[in-house]
Amino acid sequence: MPSFIGFVPTPTECIDGFFELTPISSSDIVYDLGSGDGRLLFAALEKGAKRVVGVELNPELVREARETAKGKGVEGRATFLEADVMDVNLAKATLILCYLFPTASEALRPKFESELKPGTRVVMETFDIPGWKPVRTTDRGSKSFYLYVLPAETTGDVGSQRHWDI
Repeated sequence: MPSFIGFVPTPTECIDGFFELTPISSSDIVYDLGSGDGRLLFAALEKGAKRVVGVELNPELVREARETAKGKGVEGRATFLEADVMDVNLAKATLILCYLFPTASEALRPKFESELKPGTRVVMETFDIPGWKPVRTTDRGSKSFYLYVLPAETTGDVGSQRHWDI
């Protein structure tokens, strides 16, 4: 899968927007698709997640996240993969975090539907998942966040008919 967004880090003041929609528990395995420097996953660990997995294409950002995990002493609970999200099995996730363009959300939707277990939560920043109805939404500054719980309720919209001016 091509890169669907360059490294656009979630501003520190917006990180809690992901976690306002769904609490983190000590049994959660949190994946961040397009994890960048790992900031969302480190926040998930601080909030009590059992394990975190970052998936990132940029090798320098993966290296940075691994070094940060080591520095924080959480390398045993944090894994950072240099990989394409389409090549990673997501079945172990209980919570998925994403900030990706709508084309990526649309491409990931069938993967989510086939790999994620019922009850798995997906939180999207800024862009929703075409054709899915969010369970909850929140705004934090200029950012919107969308929570979905699998199996997701569909809206009947055909995602490929949507156009985004970015």
